[in-house]
Amino acid sequence: MTTKRILSVLVILIMGSQFVFANYAFYRKVSSTCKFYRVTVDENKMSLTKNKDGSYSFSIEMKSLRNNFEMVMLVGFISVGQAMNHQEKFAKKKSGYTAIIPAETDVTVTIPVSRQNTIITAKATAGQIRQLTDGKIDSAGFMRLIKNSIQTL
Repeated sequence: MTTKRILSVLVILIMGSQFVFANYAFYRKVSSTCKFYRVTVDENKMSLTKNKDGSYSFSIEMKSLRNNFEMVMLVGFISVGQAMNHQEKFAKKKSGYTAIIPAETDVTVTIPVSRQNTIITAKATAGQIRQLTDGKIDSAGFMRLIKNSIQTL
């Protein structure tokens, strides 16, 4: 009886460890890509969640200077695209590993304008992010693709 219980707990831990490792690897790739573009990001401001339908969602909060919020937002989306590519390459190398590909990504940029900060948020699908990171569209084309999802809070 206790052997079955120990075995079932062990199986649950092993199954959950892939998500924890993938979560960490995804965050690290996003952070390193942002660092490459000289954009600071806090891993505590990232969230990779699994939806009820089995898909994933990713959100990231970033800070910008006054005039470059668009660049910071693009870096956020590019870094998610790089993390998706990294996950897919890792899945090809390791059998049984499932790549974490967020179906939807939400990037929030805080801009210090005056006493109160301006917050701009945008959403993009995995397909839109792939087009950007694969070079099929340029940054202006990407911003036109997601223009309906951009909101100022």
